[in-house]
Amino acid sequence: MLDKLKNRLRALSSSSFLRNIGKMMTGTGFAHLLGVLIIPVLTRLYTPDEIGLYASYLSMFTILYSVASLRFEYATLIPRTQREANNVTALATVLVTVFSVLLLAVLLAFGPAILALLGQESLGRLIYLLPVSVFAYAMFMVLVFSHNRVRTYGDIARGKILGSVSVAGLQTGFGWQAFNQTGLVLGKTLGDVAGMAFLAWKRWKLGTSVRAGVTPRRMMAMAKRYRKFPVWNAPHALTTSASNNIPVLLFSSYFSEAIAGFYAMAVKALYSPVQVVAQAAYQVFSQRIAAKYAAREELLPFMRSTLLLLGGVGVVPFVILFFVSPALFSWFLGPDYRVTGEFVQILTPFIFLVFVMTPLNFIPLMLGEQKKAFFLDVLYLLLRLGALVTGIVQESITLALMLYSGVGVVYSLFMVWWFFSLVRRAG
Repeated sequence: MLDKLKNRLRALSSSSFLRNIGKMMTGTGFAHLLGVLIIPVLTRLYTPDEIGLYASYLSMFTILYSVASLRFEYATLIPRTQREANNVTALATVLVTVFSVLLLAVLLAFGPAILALLGQESLGRLIYLLPVSVFAYAMFMVLVFSHNRVRTYGDIARGKILGSVSVAGLQTGFGWQAFNQTGLVLGKTLGDVAGMAFLAWKRWKLGTSVRAGVTPRRMMAMAKRYRKFPVWNAPHALTTSASNNIPVLLFSSYFSEAIAGFYAMAVKALYSPVQVVAQAAYQVFSQRIAAKYAAREELLPFMRSTLLLLGGVGVVPFVILFFVSPALFSWFLGPDYRVTGEFVQILTPFIFLVFVMTPLNFIPLMLGEQKKAFFLDVLYLLLRLGALVTGIVQESITLALMLYSGVGVVYSLFMVWWFFSLVRRAG
């Protein structure tokens, strides 16, 4: 059994799977490495309160963009023909545009009232940048899946590099000019626009093959065929995004904007290196396993090998990080940010499991199990809210994070088991 497993891992490591992950990581790795390296610059240009306010903006942005396309871009890899995939991409583009326009209208009418309800009045007029931010990044993700469909991984990498460099450069430049939180928000927005524009231009250069056959009737046919994405996956994405981002909003309201800033830095420092590998692996894994499923090949060996490969890559760095993070972040970000290192230490076990299981999240999408995944995620959101509220009632940020991370560990282990059970039943 052990020899058989070793042979599978050896075959996987010598295949195009790892080579394609490497191509994705060229851009993703640089983008996230730059995101981490710029943190100590930002912590010296902006105050913890300003960073916390920016984190609140990012939380609202992330929750909104996650449903802007009703998640149709995730269906791009499933159709058997490129013409059908083109109509899925066109459908997602129309939905993102409509969503952004409607969001702008709502904010123009009720923006101040919404900020007051969320306790985020300090954002002021920055709230009106949300529709631009949502449109730019949601379209960027639509284009990423479109390029992934035709395996132009190099263009995806270059688009991510351009977006990351633009965000880092603009936020640093605005910080030197004392733009306060405005510089962080404006830099993020303009940087995302640059990345989106690049991928749109590269897709146009691919020629008519990625635009052929697009008609309103065919778009509607794709909307009907993949209706489970808006019905179940979009609400699922909303609950997942809310679950991940609600701590910042709660910490800002019930503790302080500085605490929200410390937490946001901890999450960014952890998620950035995790996403270098995990998101690249997701893009390649989803394309490969969708192709295997369409060809009716066996899926379990590929899943096991992927899980073990990512676990082996991540275990040592995460163990080291767990023990050194308080001292490391005090040095890296400055003495005022030792709290960020303590937050990282609490979150490390949970983020390790996120790193390992991220590629497998495509399984319920591919197998049409969005409904069950959604209800599981609603339960997860409620459990995490309960964990956070318990800490808030006890007036302990440490307790809130420990319970939040513990819930994440248990849920992640359960989801890995569920993904494997789905594939076994699918044959």
